[in-house]
Amino acid sequence: MNRSIVLVGIAIILSGLALAASPIVLTGAEQFDVEQEAGIFLTPVGLLVILIGSVQPNPERTTVGGTFGNPEADLDRPVRPRRGERPRGAFGFSPREPASCRTCGTVIPYDLAVCARCGRARECRGCGRTLEMVEDRTDCPGCHRVEAFCRCARLPSPTPQGTVPPSRRRPG
Repeated sequence: MNRSIVLVGIAIILSGLALAASPIVLTGAEQFDVEQEAGIFLTPVGLLVILIGSVQPNPERTTVGGTFGNPEADLDRPVRPRRGERPRGAFGFSPREPASCRTCGTVIPYDLAVCARCGRARECRGCGRTLEMVEDRTDCPGCHRVEAFCRCARLPSPTPQGTVPPSRRRPG
């Protein structure tokens, strides 16, 4: 809560109430004057200013990283774990992450098995086989699971010297 803005709002409300009550107190007349109407219209404006002031942060407590002497600011950077120490997720990729076509580079959504631009079938990110569409999902042809849950052994990729020996089978 920003107290200075709230105090301005309270001052606006008090001046509005004073203007609204002034014709009755000074002259005893109960007719609407311009001052009384201005006082009636200033009261909601003062309530709005109080609302804005109560939502705003307090500049004495929240400063930019403690630049102006905020004792509560933590100026030390948080320690991030090293690359080798980070916990590895269950998947090597997000199940809903789009893939890119190997020939034309077009981004292919996770739920499509064929590139929309060149028409080439997309490879499974788990084992490397070409994906199939079964009902409304992309399935790996080896284990018939969704691509994110593929448990097939990785296919060897061809090289100019020959084929690379197959990688170790995943547990499970």
